[in-house]
Amino acid sequence: MRPRTVFRPRMLVLVALAALIGAAVAVLPALAAAPSEAKLEVNENCVEPDWPCWTSPGGSPKPAFQTTIAAGGVVTFVDEKTAANIAWTGTPPTCEPSVPVSPTPPKTGWEGKCTFQNPGTYKFESSTLFNEGGSLNYTEYEIVVEGAATGTTHTTTTSPGGGDTTTSPLSPAGGSGSGAVPSSPLVGSASEAVKLARTQHGSSVRGSVKISQAGVGGRLEVDLLASGASLAKAGRSPQVRVGRLVRSSLYAGTTSFTVSLNAKGKAALRRHRRLALTVKVILTPSHGAAVTVTRGVLMRG
Repeated sequence: MRPRTVFRPRMLVLVALAALIGAAVAVLPALAAAPSEAKLEVNENCVEPDWPCWTSPGGSPKPAFQTTIAAGGVVTFVDEKTAANIAWTGTPPTCEPSVPVSPTPPKTGWEGKCTFQNPGTYKFESSTLFNEGGSLNYTEYEIVVEGAATGTTHTTTTSPGGGDTTTSPLSPAGGSGSGAVPSSPLVGSASEAVKLARTQHGSSVRGSVKISQAGVGGRLEVDLLASGASLAKAGRSPQVRVGRLVRSSLYAGTTSFTVSLNAKGKAALRRHRRLALTVKVILTPSHGAAVTVTRGVLMRG
């Protein structure tokens, strides 16, 4: 007859600790760390034909609105056809020169890497991609970078620009704060000063700009840009200007503008019944640096 084992209190505590350690070891594989690398590519037919957006590799039909990697990780961006660039709306990562980071204009046929050293949420936009508003806004994305040791994230400061890409020597793109620039020719932030509907009908783009006292006597230029693919241009064409308006001797207050599509733009709109545009608003004061606001607009015929 085998002797009965008697569990003393100290032994019971050790057994319980061993069980807890074993359980923790069993759970560890489930808490997998974020990947150190990710890849995003422009899909020309995201969700529906001719609706470009950033997706994960393999022809995914869904936009990659959020991508998670570990601190120190790398994201590779690939754009083969649709002209696009990257506009960081907060603290930017370190990107290779091959990545067209705003204010570098959109282009096609490029590939490059961005390295994210610090944990946080990095937001970016590509205004030339499809945007019909609401859930069909395929222009805004974010990279969530998790801490290598804790798996926690720290939010970076981002600009409340309302989807704008704003650049000027006095206000770096994606800077924090209200978005207003000291002695800016705009009244308030770019989202407050430039009014431009995301979806418009007909063959003209309509909007308005609020001019401050610093902008009096300055020059307003509004350019309409479309991708070469939408204009049926052969090869990997960069963006093509399909409309332009220039006004000078500006007054303080609200200035409305209407920019008509040229013949090429109107032909593309008739052919596709919709045309994705990049609208570039450039305000140059008499004294000081110019301010550029870029928006994506979808035209419907």
